[in-house]
Amino acid sequence: MATFKAEVYAHQKKADGTYNIKIRVTHKQRKKYLATPWYVGKEDLTRSLKLKNQRYIDMVDDVIKRYRTICNNVGEGLDNMSVEQIVELITAKKEEEHFTLDIVAYTRAYIQKLFDMGRTGNAKAYQVAINSMVKFVGRESVDISEITVKFLNDWIRWIGEQPARKNCKKGGRAQSLYLAEVRAMYNRAKREFNDEEAGVIRIPFSPFAKVDIPKAPITRKRALTVEQMRELAKVPYTSILQTGCNRYNLAKDVFLLSFLLIGMNAVDLYNATDYENGRITYQRTKTRYRRADGAEISIRIEPEAQALFDKYKDPTGKRVFKFYKLYSSMNGFSVALNKGLKKIGNLLGIDDLEFYAARHTWATIATNDAEVDKYTVHTALNHVDENMRVTDIYIRKSWDNIDRANRKVQDLMKWDLSDVTEPKK
Repeated sequence: MATFKAEVYAHQKKADGTYNIKIRVTHKQRKKYLATPWYVGKEDLTRSLKLKNQRYIDMVDDVIKRYRTICNNVGEGLDNMSVEQIVELITAKKEEEHFTLDIVAYTRAYIQKLFDMGRTGNAKAYQVAINSMVKFVGRESVDISEITVKFLNDWIRWIGEQPARKNCKKGGRAQSLYLAEVRAMYNRAKREFNDEEAGVIRIPFSPFAKVDIPKAPITRKRALTVEQMRELAKVPYTSILQTGCNRYNLAKDVFLLSFLLIGMNAVDLYNATDYENGRITYQRTKTRYRRADGAEISIRIEPEAQALFDKYKDPTGKRVFKFYKLYSSMNGFSVALNKGLKKIGNLLGIDDLEFYAARHTWATIATNDAEVDKYTVHTALNHVDENMRVTDIYIRKSWDNIDRANRKVQDLMKWDLSDVTEPKK
């Protein structure tokens, strides 16, 4: 807790024999000294330089009371502040004391930047979170000062009470994800609007540090076995008439193609533009902004993948695949894949089959069946690893280990994927 005391110091005696009254601010065993507008002489002080003039004592007491009131309004948030932040808080100019920031508008502006950068997945995650907050408060505007410990706990409780699919209540996953996204925006605002070096602290609180955010439940295992992958590959194409592309056939092909390309994500299949000498080189969308190398990876087209590669190759050369010609948006492409996979999953007895399972399946088969070491699997999946970030700087990038790992997986599958001809409608 911060304490305040009026002091006069002998070494600060002015040439005219007067002393400036200072207010000593003490917090966490650190001290700062604030000058006041008042100067006193010997007659106003005791021999030990203590104030004895009641007029000055009363004026200083009024200032200290005001400082204490400001600190009391902060409450427990004071524990997370430095003495410099407290000094800024109690001496802030009037306009700074009333700093306002609409966290909803601030977040929506950031979401638009993410969309403009092509970071659709991240943008939608923030969008869902801030929409939940807006629904919770019942209005489109929320000042950042409203986000308190009580606010967050009430929101967590409210999220858990909301209906979800299949008449179930939303569990810890939504509570964890929504709070994490808004916490990121709150901390982003603190970095932008606070300047600790200059002592400018417009957002002094850290409410998220005092809230027990539910942990997201461990997601169910989505990997298919070797036998299930072979069965999926044998599923016959359908000739059912559909407007545009047949989602069932497309889903089967692209799921297999992703597996053959070491779990390449749908968004990267859709956007990839670099194909040369039998290799697809791309920057993984999900992590390219979190890595110095842009999450670049290069995948060799194995013989098993050639027929599917040729089937969907973009004839214009603008992109690697022509999926963008079949679907005008990545979202439409993703929806089509997962709708088709639901039907295939029902046919094979695989519950809730989703496209991302291709990536999980490659990693699981590589580790458990092909006996590829976990570090190589980790590298092949192009994950971010904070522990290896520095080490990776010194290692010359090579795709040989990844190529060998994928070759071991495809040899294990023992399948023939050369016939990708669909029945005529």
